[in-house]
Amino acid sequence: MIFSCIKNDNFIKGDAKIRYFQSAVTDTTQNFFLKGVQSGASTVYGSNSNYLVVAGDSSYTITSRNINTGVDVASTTQKFDIGANYSIYYTRKTTTSPPELTVFQDNVKQSLDSVKLTFLNLGYTLGSKVIIQDDGKAFDTFNMQYGDRVSHTIKLSKATRISFALVTPVSTQPPVNALDSLPTTTSKSIAISKGLVYTVLLDGTKKGELQMRLVSSN
Repeated sequence: MIFSCIKNDNFIKGDAKIRYFQSAVTDTTQNFFLKGVQSGASTVYGSNSNYLVVAGDSSYTITSRNINTGVDVASTTQKFDIGANYSIYYTRKTTTSPPELTVFQDNVKQSLDSVKLTFLNLGYTLGSKVIIQDDGKAFDTFNMQYGDRVSHTIKLSKATRISFALVTPVSTQPPVNALDSLPTTTSKSIAISKGLVYTVLLDGTKKGELQMRLVSSN
């Protein structure tokens, strides 16, 4: 159920779209609320909701609660513009800091001959920065620390293979999925397609091991 403020004598100018992510590995399932009314279904760690429609050109108080409780554990205020898409992330800055809600506007405009990738590092359990590189050299290798958000629109080639690693690896680190331009037979490769828009969410396990999630935005 979505509750929203309607302005201009009950005339809705237009809609915005929002979705929720539970990105805190040390936390339980979250329920999200807009102005005190639950918005969307309960969201477990490592998952996200679909986009939900709300009234645009409106400001909202967004809160999160641990499942089956009535106490807000994180809160923020955000104005949603008409026609815009937003992602709301439940996260922490460190394992001991309080949870918080971080909101980003999503650029979901498609480029039919390219793929759009937005890399976001919310790995608060990671002990070092993350290295991102592409064998196809569509972009220069770069590092990301917690909270960094970087977007690249690239042309796919047969050499495209985007990999992820910690600057300072942990001894228990398992192989991390790579983003590949072509379907492969390896279980650690995920094919990406031109014309699509993706969020690449970098995360950490409770042991500080690097993880990666690929989420399509269209």
